[in-house]
Amino acid sequence: MPEFPGYCGGANPSLPVIKVKAVTMRNNAILQTLVGPGEEHTTLAGLPTEASIWNAVEAAIPGFLQNVYAHTAGGGKFLGILQVKKRQPADEGRQGQAALLALATYSELKNIILVDEDVDIFDSDDILWAMTTRMQGDVSITTIPGIRGHQLDPSQTPEYSPSIRGNGISCKTIFDCTVPWALKSHFERAPFADVDPRPFAPEYFARLEKNQGSAK
Repeated sequence: MPEFPGYCGGANPSLPVIKVKAVTMRNNAILQTLVGPGEEHTTLAGLPTEASIWNAVEAAIPGFLQNVYAHTAGGGKFLGILQVKKRQPADEGRQGQAALLALATYSELKNIILVDEDVDIFDSDDILWAMTTRMQGDVSITTIPGIRGHQLDPSQTPEYSPSIRGNGISCKTIFDCTVPWALKSHFERAPFADVDPRPFAPEYFARLEKNQGSAK
């Protein structure tokens, strides 16, 4: 079975080999288990990551962090999406502090993506939209090499980069996709007017209201 990052790990003598001689099954049996790597597996792995980051950042910068998502693409451990809200000019730069707190709190984190409160952190398209339209590589990316990560990431090896001194050492990266406070008025998302759908499908909504009334 692959490890949570999506790669097969090496053989380990500490892992026993099981030889099956017979299999029996109860009638109408129900088996519930996790098979990784998959979203169910990595979502569960991400819950303690998210809680640890939230508690640390909230304690240091109350009210600044709006939400956190340990993205399943990172196995619930390697990739953190932090949604922050700049409330005043003095909050500019605190997004970097939040990212550093997250990296210090959960050592297995490798990459942090910072976004504003108007970005849906559970929608990868929205995250990539923010990265595309609210980030410039020369000023928005911070790298921190030589930091302990996780040895199950196959890129965290000396063979991958001479800068890595040993297995499980990584270059942590912060992608700041938040809008600078002074430019917030230039980055307002296009609004959409609320539309009442009932005039366009009156029969459908009449049946819907009738069914809801009978249900009561």
